Amino acid sequence: MKKIISFILGTVVALNLSMSVANAAAKEVRVAFFLEWPTPNQEDKVKKMFDKALGVPVKWTNFSNGGAMTDAMLAGDIDISYSQGLVPFINAVKSKAPLKLVDIAMEYGMGGTTCVTSNASGITKANASELEGKKVAVPLGTMAEYVFDESMKVVGADKSKMTVIQMDPEEGAAALVSGDVVMACLFGGNSIKAATAVGSRLLTVQEARDAGILGIDITSVTDKFMKENPGMLRTFIEVTHEANARYAAGKSDLNVIAKDAEMKLGDMKETLSGFKFLTPEETEKSMTSGNLSGFLKGMGTPNGAVDTSFLPL
Repeated sequence: MKKIISFILGTVVALNLSMSVANAAAKEVRVAFFLEWPTPNQEDKVKKMFDKALGVPVKWTNFSNGGAMTDAMLAGDIDISYSQGLVPFINAVKSKAPLKLVDIAMEYGMGGTTCVTSNASGITKANASELEGKKVAVPLGTMAEYVFDESMKVVGADKSKMTVIQMDPEEGAAALVSGDVVMACLFGGNSIKAATAVGSRLLTVQEARDAGILGIDITSVTDKFMKENPGMLRTFIEVTHEANARYAAGKSDLNVIAKDAEMKLGDMKETLSGFKFLTPEETEKSMTSGNLSGFLKGMGTPNGAVDTSFLPL
């Protein structure tokens, strides 16, 4: 009799848990993304393919940097951050933020993230030590800060002797143009274009690549959303990889993507060409034993921050 009662109680508990999860299913999904950072799945965003696949409205909100994405997730305003920089994610989970890395948005060279010195300053990689004692703009806590740190090692400049001012990319570009800073590290096609109108990249894309400076953007999710809506999360990632495959096949509507990224078509194509969108198989390898894994270990990321189970393998 005890076994029968235990079975009934267990069934009731399981049923209640199941109902709880069902009741917790989101009535909308809130996604963070960047402008000036074009990706194939923006075509699906515009054409409401995510909404159709997930069965609920998908609300997209643009952010100026990955740290702001983290803050919004912790405040309960965002469920999924698409193309969040790896550095702000690592900073968050080191602080025990309840977030999980579930996919790689793209890997990229330094075409879309770079440091630009003003032509007026006369500073190049050849005399980069002259940056010391001067003001530089950096969006702290982002991949651009990582590029700043690594670039200073390459050119032999001591960043501790510079006045580093926190500025988002658009602000940094404006400060470079006005002469308020001698160097701006930034990301985003429009901001880089504005900065290079009055300056030059400290390192070329090839020089950064040769130095091993690699960028990785990810898809992160709150633990709460992941646990309550695993099916929706899996579908979001599936639709994104389908968009990547369509782009690889040359079938994306680039005009739609450019408009949604708020970029001119030519600028958008140039930025997009610097991104590598991994297949699900390549993504899993990078997450478990490749570039991403190495990056996470190198920056002391806590164990358990990555979950590959939602990849469409």
